[in-house]
Amino acid sequence: MIVLVGDSGRPDVVHAIAQVEPLIRELAGEVLVDLDQRIDLADVSPDLVINFGGDGSILRAAGRLGERQVRLLGVNFGKFGFLAEYELPELLVNLEKAVKGDLPTRQSLLLKVAIEQDGRRVERVVVNDVVLQRAPDNRMAHVYAYYDDALIADYFGDGLILATPLGSTAYNLAAGGALLHPELQAVILTPLCPHTLSLRPLVVLVAGVLELKLEGEDSLSITMDGEGTMQLKGGDKVEVRHAAMPMTLVAHPTRTYFDTLRLKFDWSKRTTVSRQ
Repeated sequence: MIVLVGDSGRPDVVHAIAQVEPLIRELAGEVLVDLDQRIDLADVSPDLVINFGGDGSILRAAGRLGERQVRLLGVNFGKFGFLAEYELPELLVNLEKAVKGDLPTRQSLLLKVAIEQDGRRVERVVVNDVVLQRAPDNRMAHVYAYYDDALIADYFGDGLILATPLGSTAYNLAAGGALLHPELQAVILTPLCPHTLSLRPLVVLVAGVLELKLEGEDSLSITMDGEGTMQLKGGDKVEVRHAAMPMTLVAHPTRTYFDTLRLKFDWSKRTTVSRQ
């Protein structure tokens, strides 16, 4: 089974799915169209999900799959298209290969994040990043980071970004963090405006358990993949480990990860300034 995911409020997306659906039905038989995000993707267990939208919609689709990850192909209808590697004409050319599973794939780390607060435990799968950040009117806060109970650092400042390799190209990069190759089994901890000059971004393997703790009267907001902000206070704990399954993105057949960096980020591109 193949699921086509899109936004009913986008006429261009609706038109593209209407164009692709009969072609896939002829190749694969069973096709589901989800224009309102009402299908439980984890429950139907498709062989392939084709997402029509931007990078944000791919994050949401991966989140809906939870720990039952399947092949996910992104068709770019957004502005950037780093995760959505295919344009519609490229999908049409490679449609039969996509259905048969003959296109290359790239597996990337997903995180399972648990928040423990007031005796309750909330869990979710995270694709991009976990951001702990103080409110503009709050004082600076301490975030204590541990790896398998060993203290990494006391992050004292405006907050902390914990990003996956896929998420390293987003807020982490803007905050001065490094890019991680998408197949690394690691995360990067990037402080936000740290009050200590020597506290720099740190790459940590996710073979064990990462814990982020607040103490005393400190308070921060926590946001995962840019959605679902919660408030944390002293005594609360965030536990991070790798999810049971990686995210499997269908990669472009002729472009490498580094090609995509150059194409989307102008990576290593030299600029010249003309002198009048």
